[in-house]
Formats: sequence, structure tokens, C-alpha cells
Amino acid sequence: MKKNLICFLITFALCFNSVLLNAQYTAIHEIDSVMDLSPNYLPTYYANLCFIDFMPLIFKPIDTTMHTTHLFNPLLKVENIYQNLGINGQAHKSMIFDFKKEMGFVYLQLPYPLYFKKQTDLKFYKMQTTYSRIAYTFSFFKENELYAEFSKYMKGATVVANIYSTVTEGSFVHQATRNFCGDFLIHYELPSSVYGFRASYIINHLANQENGGLADVEAYQKERKDNNAGYEIRTPNATSKITTHDFALQNYVNLINKNNKYFGILAHDVQFTQANIIYKDKIEPTDELDDWAESVDSLRVNNIKNVIQWSNIKPFKEGKNSRNFFKVAGGIMHEYAEIKNIRTHFNVLYLFGRTHIRLFSVMDIFGKISSSVVSNYSTNDLFTNLKVSWAINRENKHEIGIGADFYRSAPDYFLQNMNNARFHWTTPMKAQNICQLNSYWNFQNYNISVNYFHLNNFVFISESLTPTQSVDNGNLIQFSAFIPFRYKNFGISSNINFQYCSKDVVHVPFFAGKLSVFYVFELLKKRLKIQIGSDLMYHTPFYADGYLPTLHSFYRQRTQRNGDFIFWDANLTVKIDRINFFFRVGNLLPPLMNYNNFTTPNYPTKEFLMSLGLSWRFFD
Repeated sequence: MKKNLICFLITFALCFNSVLLNAQYTAIHEIDSVMDLSPNYLPTYYANLCFIDFMPLIFKPIDTTMHTTHLFNPLLKVENIYQNLGINGQAHKSMIFDFKKEMGFVYLQLPYPLYFKKQTDLKFYKMQTTYSRIAYTFSFFKENELYAEFSKYMKGATVVANIYSTVTEGSFVHQATRNFCGDFLIHYELPSSVYGFRASYIINHLANQENGGLADVEAYQKERKDNNAGYEIRTPNATSKITTHDFALQNYVNLINKNNKYFGILAHDVQFTQANIIYKDKIEPTDELDDWAESVDSLRVNNIKNVIQWSNIKPFKEGKNSRNFFKVAGGIMHEYAEIKNIRTHFNVLYLFGRTHIRLFSVMDIFGKISSSVVSNYSTNDLFTNLKVSWAINRENKHEIGIGADFYRSAPDYFLQNMNNARFHWTTPMKAQNICQLNSYWNFQNYNISVNYFHLNNFVFISESLTPTQSVDNGNLIQFSAFIPFRYKNFGISSNINFQYCSKDVVHVPFFAGKLSVFYVFELLKKRLKIQIGSDLMYHTPFYADGYLPTLHSFYRQRTQRNGDFIFWDANLTVKIDRINFFFRVGNLLPPLMNYNNFTTPNYPTKEFLMSLGLSWRFFD
């Protein structure tokens, strides 16, 4: 196994050195042949949106190449290195440590970051008429995924709608998932630009069976059965049903006098979010119970935010490449939060501000600060972010930069107060103090960064399944590199991460990486393209966090070490005009590597899996 690891690391190192030596000579962007084939092709660009912290939009063209078509599920993408429960649509947790938090009350951060959308995940499109895409994937273990996106511009209004759905049965007992995510956005601005509004709605829904993982991992690794349904699981009756709603409305007025002098904008933002969580299980018969009894934990959390702010940043506009400028915004936010099942509510008042300063046409300074000033829960929360970048070549997106973030925040509410059918605690805790320092180098899609985290009063769920606040201060150092190397029809995308934590505050693998290799054959005067490729993932052994379905949370454990396993997939993609077909064979190595295919304790990943998929774009 050590030889395999050495070979894997050498491969990454060679890719890294090749890029540094050849990046300035290599063409990164590939022109899609669709532009030659279809006179109706209209270029389409998109930008990611922020709701309260709106900034000038940075548009980039949609990816019409075929290189990532087979990475249909978010967990498969090279950028994402997550431990998961072995099946699409279930809980997952990043192996690469990070800490980000926005002002606002948080009861529980649900462990579905790649499947559950938030306002910051919405896209805003720039186009001439209409853009849409549909994609469908079928796997031979009854896995189905459907994705559809639509955007249209007409008479000053932009409308965007997206749907993502997963239906999976799984190969183990009681493992089925049913996930759905839908979002809708509309933006309109008067021709005079005096008034505009943006409204958006997001629904996330899942109905999952929670089998708790395998009851006996050694039996799975050493005693092969005819099918995976023959292995005993921990919770054969548990289910989770979660539905979240997120509605946001922003009204803004551009303050312009009769002489057309601009005085900024005045904006009012309101956001309503609701989370409904139901967990059901059956309690085994005891001396007091003659028959199985159903246990139900039900929770509803409502949040309402109202924000008033002034800014000299024009919303929904592209940033201008000016030599010098000073952009600033500031305001006040009131939040009301209530937990229905325990009849508890909170009122919090925040002050916030942000700025973007450009000096000498090459230096950019980004700053952001928010603080709770009145609160009956998160008193004295303080979030600050600072970044300074130096543009070497803006046209090639070539820049270097440094940044510093500091978070003083109350732990999630459930970590201090819990009262359900299985867990009861009241554990007042100190505020967490998290500091991050980072430096980075960006060139087009290349990124190399070094991060340092100082973790003080860090809160986690311990192996005893109780909330724990660390008494040690942890120092975590992290090196990351994302390198999409391209040379003619050959390509490699690599994601490399090294991490080390000085204390037992967080558990992370020393090394975790992904590698995607492909080659494209062009036939019929480039009108037909065939791509063959392979994807690999590897991480060194570490005590990966276990998963507790009852609390929808990961917890610290020191019983099982997971890792030292190469996840290897192969794929074939065919592109004709705007249509991509692909065939993927996943996880080929478990029989050769002692069935050590775990990223989360007790939850083996899918073994041999075949998938067929289709992706079709429309530009008119």
C-alpha cells in the first residue's frame, strides 16, 4: 500500500511541476465547436450572487466543454474532497478544514452543503435571449439524477429556475434516498435604473432512510456475501425527513439627482427561512415495553431577517476596470428566530459594513465587519474579513494576495441546548474564537494557497456523543493546490491538500487529493468528440468523524481509522453538437484493496457501479 501511495504522490508532483514550467505557454481556454456548428449559438455568462453583501458581478462563460460531464454528482467533482455515507444524497463533510460563518442565528448546520442550496449558491445569467440545460443520469444500482436549468432575459427582466433531484435505492439494507432542490429567481430594473428588485425562493427536501452504517465492519471486509443486503446494519428502522424554505426579497433605489449625479443606493432586504426536521426510529422491546415503540423527534426553526443599508455599489452591475475607486456599504440588520417545538425565540440586532478599495490599478483591498450589538443569545459576536490582492495581469486573472479572518461566535444553538427523545443537555459554552491567515496565487483556473488556523474554544460532539469545548488551542497549517493542466487534447485536473493540526482539536488527513486525467479524440472535422478518462481519490489514514443520524451531525471518534485506499473510476464521454453522452464505471478497486472503501466509519462507499448519462444545452 505504501508503494501505491508513493506512486500517487509522485504523479501529483509531476503534474504540479509541469504546470509551473509550462503554464505561460499553455492555452487554458478551449473554444467549443458548437460555436462553429450553430449560427444560433449565443454566448452565455453567469455570476454568483450574494444577497445582503451584494458586490459588483464578475461574469464568466458557462463551461460548454465535455471535460466534466461525467462528474455529474457534486461529490464526484475534483474540487470537492468529502467524507460521505457511501451513497448520493446523504450526509457529507469536507476533509479539507475550513471555517466560514455569516451573521445570524444558527440552530444546526445541516450536513448537506453540496445538495442543499442557500442564497449564496444562486446564479445570475447574462445573455441575449434564453439559455437552458437538461441532464439525466441512470446507474445500475437504481440511482437516478435529474438536473434542469433555465434562464431567460426579456424587457429588462431576468428569470432563472433550476431543479435538481436524486432518487437512489442503494445496495445495502435501508439506504434509500429521495432528494429534491429547486430555486427560482427574478430580477427587474426600470429603464431609468432608479428602482429595481430581486426576489428568490429555494426549497430543499430530503426523505432518507438512515441505516446507521454496518454493525460489523470486519464481517464486510472478510466474509463476502452474494450481495450487500446480507450485511447487518445498525438502525434498520430510522428515517429522516427534512424540508427547508428560503425566500428573499430585495428592493433598491438608486439615488440620482436631476443633474444625474449618483449618491449611491438605499436598499431594503427581507429574508424568511424555515427548517422542518423529523427523525423517526423504533425502540426495541424491553422489560417495560412488550412491543416496538416509535420514537419521533420533530423540530421547526423559523428565521426572519430585515436589513436596511446604504451603498455606493450598484447592485447587479459588472465591476468596472477603473484605476482607482472606493466602494463602501453599511447598514443594520434585525433578526427574529424561533424554535417552535420548545417555544423559544430570539431577537438579535447587527451592525455591518464592507468596503472594496482599488489603488494604483493593481492593488485591491476588501474589508468586511459585522457585530451583534443587541441580543438575547449571541451577545458580542464579531466577524471580520480582510483581503489584499495584487493584480499581475487582470486579463489572465493573474494575482497574488493575503487575507485574514476572525470569528468570535456562539456555538450552534443545539450544542448548548438539546431536549429530544434520545439526548438531553444544557451546556452553556464560551464563544469560539477562530482566526485564519492565508496567502494565495491565482492564474486563470490555477490556485495555490497556504492557510493557517488558530482554534480557540472550538466546539465539537465527542465520542461520548456529548457537546465538548476544547481546552487546548489548536493550530492547523494547510497547503492546497488546484491545477487544471491542459495540453492540446490531453488534460489533468488535480486537487492537492496537505494538513497538520498541532492538537487533538480537529481530525484531518495529512494528505488528501483528487486526480482526473483525460484525452479527447476529434473526429469528423471536430464535429464528433470522444473523451476517455480516469478519476482517482486518495487520502492518508486518519480518525475520520463518525456520523450520528439522530442529531444529523458528525462526531469525533478514535476507534476506526479510515483511508489508505485508492478510489478509481473510469469514464467515456461522447459529444455531438450540444449533446454529451457518458458512461462511467465507479470504484474498481475494493476487491484488490481488502474492501477498505470507507470515508466515514461504518459506511462503505459503493463498490462497482456503472452509470449512463446525458447532458443537453439549448441557447435559443
